[in-house]
Amino acid sequence: MHKHPIDTLEQALMADGVPPEKVYPIDMDRAFKKLDQIKPHVDVWWTGGAQTTQMLQSGEVDMIPTWNGRAQVVIDAGGPVEIEWNQGLYALEGWVIPKGAPKAELGKKFIKFTANAKRQAEFVSQLPYGPTNPKAYDYIPKERAKYLPTAPENLKKITQSSTEWWGSNKEKALERFNAWLLT
Repeated sequence: MHKHPIDTLEQALMADGVPPEKVYPIDMDRAFKKLDQIKPHVDVWWTGGAQTTQMLQSGEVDMIPTWNGRAQVVIDAGGPVEIEWNQGLYALEGWVIPKGAPKAELGKKFIKFTANAKRQAEFVSQLPYGPTNPKAYDYIPKERAKYLPTAPENLKKITQSSTEWWGSNKEKALERFNAWLLT
């Protein structure tokens, strides 16, 4: 499992029967109680995405929560790996132009460029993170689309991580998680 509370606490709650849409606000007491049950069965607490790819390639693990792009490397190489989207988590990332930036207009042009459906479709041909522009799927081959988290069938099965909750609770959760790992 990931050696970090983000995603791991949500996974523990879902493993304890909490429906994905009810994970937030995170009940840390319940999550850590479930992690107490899971901990003896965790062979590796991974710290980097490349580590998960290596473990999947070598067969060191039977299953692992990881970022889809890391699993996709193994799939593309013909490895016996499949992605299960059910109860998956996703986070949004975006571009920001600081207020008063001297090149704000150039930044806006760049954002418009990256939001283009055809460009996003080309991007996912190289890196399988889901496009944010739904029209990109008009240009993505069906065989590739099935591996992307924002493909309509996959998106139905995954839950958006709450940046609001984590923004307010990350330090407290990280401190508790790190202390828990030592017990």
